[in-house]
Amino acid sequence: MKVVRVHDFETVRIEEAPVPSIGPEEALVAIHACGICSGDVTPWYINQKAPIVLGHEPAGEIVAVGEQVTRFQPGQRVFVHHHAPCLRCPLCLRGAHSMCDTWRKSHLDPGGMAEFVRIPSINLAHDTLVLPDPVDYESGSFVEPVACAVKAFRRARFRKGSSVMVIGSGIMGQILVRLARHLGASLLLASDRIPFRLEKAQASGADRTIHIDQESPIEVVKEVTQGDMIDLVIVGPGSPEAIRTGIACAGRASTVLLFMGTPPGVQTPLEFFDLYFQEKDLICSYSCGPEDTREALDLLSAGIFPIQEWITHRFPLEKAEKAYGIAAQGGDSLKVMIEIRPSQTKEPT
Repeated sequence: MKVVRVHDFETVRIEEAPVPSIGPEEALVAIHACGICSGDVTPWYINQKAPIVLGHEPAGEIVAVGEQVTRFQPGQRVFVHHHAPCLRCPLCLRGAHSMCDTWRKSHLDPGGMAEFVRIPSINLAHDTLVLPDPVDYESGSFVEPVACAVKAFRRARFRKGSSVMVIGSGIMGQILVRLARHLGASLLLASDRIPFRLEKAQASGADRTIHIDQESPIEVVKEVTQGDMIDLVIVGPGSPEAIRTGIACAGRASTVLLFMGTPPGVQTPLEFFDLYFQEKDLICSYSCGPEDTREALDLLSAGIFPIQEWITHRFPLEKAEKAYGIAAQGGDSLKVMIEIRPSQTKEPT
């Protein structure tokens, strides 16, 4: 079978690999769609994982199950999370699933961008979801990114009627904007430096967009809010500049949520005087867990997100290298989708 393997950020190859064998509590899934994630095109993040088969936004069809599997059967369309928690450790009992040792060790074999994927027993049992009829494979591949946004708003303790600013209007920014609007944000701002993405953010529900190369986000926020600033600022880019801007745009008794980490070793000076005396909460949100993926699937089933409008490029598995390059360039792209046609995903002999 074919897989997409990244050897470093500059080297992505289509390679041949054996179809995985499954155990008695596992399943084999033929992947139909897998999105390229923002993390897949973040150089430092990919280079620390390489070599690796890309893909953690997969949706496909179960083609075989182990003899001890009773909850799933061949023919079912599923989303599969690449990580799954134990649900028993102290971290899981606190709801911190992405901190669970089992969650961090679990993975798909070999990865979502492959013709066939083995689903380990822990992933199959704890975070594999059957797709309802309204959710096609492409929408199913959005379960994981939408779940990350769901978790972010939960971590931020969002309240209906709060003002929200999303810094960065790539695909995750679009999801965050749309979810903020759905959850009842009273005022919704989005920033970026790419006009295409700002136009999409406005279509997704932003009341005001900010081109950061043409106007100061801080000054715009002051003007729009009459000096009250923002209740919840979500910082998408993992850069010190974006973090400092996010903190400056946040008001009293506010929350600044970091949606992506900085590269290892990167530090930034922060003024803690205002953080303390204005009671600005600085919160991080990394990935998602089973409760988030289930809520995400419900939202997708309800048609909350304009998935087809967000998918700007589609490529077959054989052209994944070109797809990866387009996603890495940004520009007029949001979600780049890898499609594996049904004719290519017959059950292996």
